[in-house]
Amino acid sequence: MEFAPRGLGAQLIAARRWLVALIIIGIFLLHPLTEFGKSSFLSKLEAIAYDTRLKFTLPNQGDPQVVIIDVDEASIAREGRWPWPRDKLARLTRQLFDRYQARAVGFDVLFAEADRSSGIDVLDSLAQSDLKGDRRYAEALVRRRPELDFDAQFADALRGKPVVLGFGFTDQAQEKGALPPPVFRSQDLGHGKIKILAEVGYAANFAPLEQAAAGSGHFDPVFDADNVVRRVPMVKLYRGGYYPALSLAIARVVLEAKAVTPRFGPDDTLEAFDVGGLAIPVAEDGTALIPFRGPEKTFKYRSATDVLAGTATVDFAGAIVLVGTTAKGLQDLRPTPLAPDFPGVEIHANLIAGMLNGDFKSVPPNANAVEALIMVVTGLILVFAIPYRRPLVNVLGVTLIIAAVVGSNLWLWARHNDAIPLAATLTMLVVLFGWNMLAGFMREERKIRRVSAMFGEYVPPQRVAQMVESGERYSMAGESRELTVLFCDVREFTALSENLTPQDLSAMMNAYLTPMTSVIHTYHGTVDKYIGDSIMAFWGAPVPNENHARDGVDAALTMQEKIPALTREFRDRGWPELAIGIGINSGTMNVGDMGSEFRKAYTVLGDAVNLASRLEGLTKEYGVPLIIGEDTRRAIPEMTCRELDRVRVKGKVHAVTIYEPLGRTLAAELAGELGEWDAALGKYREGKFTEAEIAFAALAGAHPAKKLYALYRARCAAFRNEPPAPDWDGATTFVAK
Repeated sequence: MEFAPRGLGAQLIAARRWLVALIIIGIFLLHPLTEFGKSSFLSKLEAIAYDTRLKFTLPNQGDPQVVIIDVDEASIAREGRWPWPRDKLARLTRQLFDRYQARAVGFDVLFAEADRSSGIDVLDSLAQSDLKGDRRYAEALVRRRPELDFDAQFADALRGKPVVLGFGFTDQAQEKGALPPPVFRSQDLGHGKIKILAEVGYAANFAPLEQAAAGSGHFDPVFDADNVVRRVPMVKLYRGGYYPALSLAIARVVLEAKAVTPRFGPDDTLEAFDVGGLAIPVAEDGTALIPFRGPEKTFKYRSATDVLAGTATVDFAGAIVLVGTTAKGLQDLRPTPLAPDFPGVEIHANLIAGMLNGDFKSVPPNANAVEALIMVVTGLILVFAIPYRRPLVNVLGVTLIIAAVVGSNLWLWARHNDAIPLAATLTMLVVLFGWNMLAGFMREERKIRRVSAMFGEYVPPQRVAQMVESGERYSMAGESRELTVLFCDVREFTALSENLTPQDLSAMMNAYLTPMTSVIHTYHGTVDKYIGDSIMAFWGAPVPNENHARDGVDAALTMQEKIPALTREFRDRGWPELAIGIGINSGTMNVGDMGSEFRKAYTVLGDAVNLASRLEGLTKEYGVPLIIGEDTRRAIPEMTCRELDRVRVKGKVHAVTIYEPLGRTLAAELAGELGEWDAALGKYREGKFTEAEIAFAALAGAHPAKKLYALYRARCAAFRNEPPAPDWDGATTFVAK
């Protein structure tokens, strides 16, 4: 009889504990499920959590595709106070395109009014007053007017060039300057919704400059409640038109995109903007999180005065150039999570790099559901698994759960670029822990296995993103597809590496593989594996790509273009110089997860893959950096290629024609050389070995560094002494891999 009350009392005490705990969970669930929970306190905590994740995962590495031309203190000291006369800006623009070969130029500067610094207004006034009727003065003024019209000079420098200007919206009802055309209008949205308030005024560029530029974009950030800039509105609404951010306008010009298209989710809320096939994830109000790559000066900076003088190093050809100011007092420094005075121009640089590299962080449409699910799961664990234990075990249990929440959040952040809210969950866990400790109950010891059981099945990291985001769209089973595969190998790697320490060898391989992988990703390729110094990649899977052959060849050519810069870097660091050979082939392959029950990898197999590997090996035989198969050649008719040979590689019965891609445009000298080569190769195929040898000898004499000509010259000499069989089909047979 005495045990009944104690048992009933224990149940009541337990009921109070878990009931209060469930109420705590319910209160915190208001944060993701309603607007009621969006308190200023939690908003501040969320900002701190966001900033911490950002700093913890910074790559601290700029992007060579974006360079900043800085109107810095040195520029102002040498060129004069800002703003500069626009004839000087015209010279700066021409220098960037003509001398430095910029891909595009964006001005993080507002040119709202006409430039009268030349004194032309005074001269016009004299023509209407003191010197009115003076014919010689009037004629001289007409002659000199082009020199004094700085706006016209600047407009001429902009016209026909990929130049984007910046402007701003204001909270005052004003209309200053000329707005560009909107990228779309409200009536274009259909049922879609963009939760954005309309602007009331703007300060845009002087009309002749706006008309001459290729585009314009606003440079207005978003200041969060703590007055820190973490986001930029990709569009702003004014009088029914949506106007792009400066970074978005530059991306549109660079990608030659005809339109910016909003993408909406199932509930008609905004999810992303499509710019020439490039998707920029945004929140439902059109803002994008700034994908910071590092602190101030992470990107390459060049002083504007050095560019004007032509003394800046010519090391950013083909880059997108942003012209902005970092000098104190010019009011273009913004408070960001990384610094209280972060250059505004570098914010645009980070956004552009994020667009080009596809590494935007974003709050996914299902973020609230994910946050609520994490709250429920972790909250219930704290309610029913942790209490009634010794205080030390309680502390350890809560610590492990918080670590799991933070770890999974960081995993989603780093792997999927998903910014899932974290502060409310952590605050709830701390409150629940406090309640459990305050309640003072201790339960019998029991191991916690549920969370770890959820992750008991091994999934290869490279497949996680595809499986989570796409579900059944990507099958684990193999399938047959038309793909393009690439093999890249460092020449004489064993000899190069034998004098390096293990540390230097590791650093050298990282310095080599990183830019090569970046190129492959830029051209939509999938890195299959690294095999020592070799890279295997393919195009067309897991995401189908009709241009897989073109993208693969463009990637290979770009990889070769990066080798000279890497060679200079390696030489400076005391490392051996690099040379690579690349083989590419297209055809039907099996693609899917393949391996054993211990380890699987998403890879490609098939005869077409083997041929690509053989072609990479043949680059040494023919002395060329890149060889492609005939199926790849047929897929890129616009590319000029040199036919190298017909070969019968090991394991193949039929001969295939192999080619060396030379690019889409050729210099006249190279075109002439290619014509001589084709003629010589034709004589060789016809069995006219004496004539062919003479032609190859002439090519070898004119181009002694090219192994290809000497190779064919030697073949012709051998065939003259020992002619091939009567059924010779012009193909070369290789018995080794």
